[in-house]
Amino acid sequence: MWLRKPSRETKLPTQTLRAAVAVTAALALAGCSADYVENSEASVLLQITSLNEGAQLDSDVRNGEDSTFVCENEVDVEVRVVNKNPLAATAISSDVQLESYEVRYTRSDGRGTEGVDVPYRVTGTLALLVPAGNEASFALEVVRRQAKLDPPLTNINQTTILTVSAQVTLYGRTISEKRVTASGSMQIDFADFGDEETACPTN
Repeated sequence: MWLRKPSRETKLPTQTLRAAVAVTAALALAGCSADYVENSEASVLLQITSLNEGAQLDSDVRNGEDSTFVCENEVDVEVRVVNKNPLAATAISSDVQLESYEVRYTRSDGRGTEGVDVPYRVTGTLALLVPAGNEASFALEVVRRQAKLDPPLTNINQTTILTVSAQVTLYGRTISEKRVTASGSMQIDFADFGDEETACPTN
């Protein structure tokens, strides 16, 4: 007489399986939600529409014919504030006050130790009001002088180029105290370009 061995597989009821699938789908959707849904309760979106007019930045790690000084690097940033609901009326309470920013550097090869592979991140303050439904532009310091006095930029010579991606993040609040953020990226090429400047550029 043959005896059937009990199966180790346990079958779940159909309703239980459907519930599990629904929960998994909900979690997946939550993980893919847009930044403004998770990080902002404001009725408007803050957007970076241009960094350095879309061009890469050539950053000279030493300035002057004899490489005797260093200069910071600024780029033009263009932003706009738009309603999440395009049919909604623009309100003064939705105007955005930019308060601070951060610049982080990464490399395409995955190496990203600050002070070794890439410069230390930059943080700074801002004080600019962008009315809802409008655009604004301003200069932003994306490379500080101190970064050029520290590794890895001090290790660059005239035969070396370090290419990084700089992610710029802006932080602000609406007049009604709702947080908003915006991010954008640009390429920076660090090198000793051998310029003949006698002073840092002024805006």
